Formats: sequence, structure tokens, C-alpha cells
Amino acid sequence: MRTIAPSLILAISAAILAAAYSAQYIGGVQPCVLCLYQRLPWIAAGGMSLVIVLMSFTGPLQRTLMLLTGLALLAGAGLGFYHVGVEQHWWAGPGACSAPQELPQNLGELQRMLRAGAEPRCDVIPWQKWGISMAGYNTIISFVAAALAFAGRR
Repeated sequence: MRTIAPSLILAISAAILAAAYSAQYIGGVQPCVLCLYQRLPWIAAGGMSLVIVLMSFTGPLQRTLMLLTGLALLAGAGLGFYHVGVEQHWWAGPGACSAPQELPQNLGELQRMLRAGAEPRCDVIPWQKWGISMAGYNTIISFVAAALAFAGRR
């Protein structure tokens, strides 16, 4: 498991990031702020796994990097769960992710808002399969990959 886990996490990270960027640049699904943040743990996990694989690390250094990888992926699962909660309206999301609280009071304000462009909202589900959003899939896969990273430490 010591040599397999980093390779699997590297492959999963590459697949998740490829899917996210494909959805954005090929599928036209614009990511919200939380979607962008959810990519960071995958970048970190993929990077640490790549270092383990390329440098053929074993022993305490590999266990430490796998621990850090697992913690990054757990953070990603937590962030994904938070995003699911925002999508399901269980709690409010960050201010940058929600609809403006105030309506424009005049034509000038409306024109200014339209020129600024609308940021994608975190509480709107742009894509889902079998009732699970991309944030939901990210939560599940991050949690499984974190368990794999922790198992790879043994």
C-alpha cells in the first residue's frame, strides 16, 4: 500500500482536476468561489503524491507526506460538505457567493451591477447527477482519498 496509495491519489487528483477544468472550459460551467477553493486541496494532494512517486520516498518522510496529504483531503471534504450545505440552504455561504441583498434603487445602479457582471452563486447547483452535486461528489471522493492516504501511511 505504501507505493500504491501515492500513485492512486496522484491519479485521482489529476482526474478530479481534469474534470473540474473540463466542466469549466469545455462544458461552460462557471465555478463559484467555493468551487475554486475546493481545487486547492486536490492540487496540494496531487503535488505531495507526485513528490513521493518521483522521489521514491519511503519511511518517515513518506509517512509524513501521506499524513499531510490525508489532512489536505480531509480539509477538502470539509469544504465540499460546507458547499453542499450552502447549496441545500442549510446555512448561508460567503457574501461573494450569494445574490445581492439589496436591489438596485435606480437605473444607474442597475447598469453598474450589470457592467460588473454576475459572479456565479454558491447556493445554485449548476450540475448534478443522481441528485448529487459536484460539491457532493467532491466531498465523497475527498473523504475516500483521505482514507486511502491514511491507510498508505501504514
